[in-house]
Amino acid sequence: MKKLLTGLLFGFIIYSSLNAQNELGFEFDFARFKYDNESVYMEFYYDLNPKNMKVIQSGTETVIEAIVHIEMKDIDADTFYINKSWKIQSIVGDSSNNGASKTLTGVFGFVVPEGDYALTVKAYDSRNEGLSKNINERVKIIPFMKGKYSVSDIQLATNIKRENVDTRSLFYKNTIEVIPNPSMFYSNKMPVAFFYFELYDLVLEDESSSFTLNKNLFNSAGASVYKQSKNINQGSTSLVEIGLINLSKFPTDSYNLVFSLVDSKTNQAYISAKRLFLYNPDVVDSTEIKRMAAGVMGSEFAILTKEECDDVFNQSKYIAVQNEIDAYTKIDSLNAKREFLYYFWKNRDANPSTLQNEFKIDYMRRVEYTNRNFSVAGRPGYKTDRGRVYLTYGEPDQRDFYPNESNLKPHEIWFFNSIEGGVSFIFGDVTGFGNYELLHSTKRGEIIDESWQRRLATD
Repeated sequence: MKKLLTGLLFGFIIYSSLNAQNELGFEFDFARFKYDNESVYMEFYYDLNPKNMKVIQSGTETVIEAIVHIEMKDIDADTFYINKSWKIQSIVGDSSNNGASKTLTGVFGFVVPEGDYALTVKAYDSRNEGLSKNINERVKIIPFMKGKYSVSDIQLATNIKRENVDTRSLFYKNTIEVIPNPSMFYSNKMPVAFFYFELYDLVLEDESSSFTLNKNLFNSAGASVYKQSKNINQGSTSLVEIGLINLSKFPTDSYNLVFSLVDSKTNQAYISAKRLFLYNPDVVDSTEIKRMAAGVMGSEFAILTKEECDDVFNQSKYIAVQNEIDAYTKIDSLNAKREFLYYFWKNRDANPSTLQNEFKIDYMRRVEYTNRNFSVAGRPGYKTDRGRVYLTYGEPDQRDFYPNESNLKPHEIWFFNSIEGGVSFIFGDVTGFGNYELLHSTKRGEIIDESWQRRLATD
């Protein structure tokens, strides 16, 4: 589900800063499990942080209320398979809602047939639609075929209860309670990563053969930092695998948790992987010190492919000068591309005495943010107009949302108070497909259209 793991993915270090005043604290994930030869059972997990939501009175209780809307559109058939909204309410401690309310965790489940889908998730405060979050992904549904051994998606969890379980719980399945962790984020204060997945049709043609289940945890450099294996006898139609990894001894990084089910005779494997994030200031990564001395070959760029180098540079173009863009386009050698990227970011490191390039970390955090919030129709968020502006000028000081104007299509206005004495950017959903185009700006060098409203007129 998640994007390719590289050493650039350190944005989660300042993960908590993403929950700005104008963004709903909402996290979302999913996992696919076997159902039949034509469909899978798909579970959707969410976390909702009530902070900054408007409270309402419901009878004698003070509550917050959010709407979660999920769409799954079959790209080939151009039809919606899922198009449904849920109302989520929770009692809060007092009418001020000072952020002390607990995060709400939930799960939805659907049977989804084979196909290629555009998944859109929107969550918003029912009393303040401007406090919202949008997530867009492309999802491939391939049924788990009967008679062929396979592994489900991995579900990350904050806890798995095997005793004193509540059979009425939303999270109850296969005799246990699995409390999901949609953020995939762990820390020194919550270092234990629980996991749940399922194995199917453990039958081989060679009756003397068996399976090996390998568990590996890879860091952002692709190095295995934890591994474990066990044998599994064949014969079962399905098995549930649960467990945990204590991350307290690992440094801050993004990790890939990989399980491979291997036929011991043929060495053919079925692999399932899940990305997770760890913030752990208690552990110093000694490899970072070595990288400082090793230059480009000791950096995260040393392991990138040509395609990955191009992706990184395309994400970085907004802060590049023209001669840098011209120079990169003329480079053909992989090593030269790696070296270019190394010095591109090294030259922008405002504090080279530290182990990390804080400027790059912040910029890549913004790239990750744009991809999570502005992606549309398979187009990554950093390539959209809102993504470009966000990466070029940073977090706006104010964002005003207009989703339901009577005579205008949805639009939003961003304000930057410290640029040129104060500038604004106006984005509008001209086509109605969620792609907010830049229509007008008061920033010098940007598009100017004083009559931008005519492009959004609904008449």
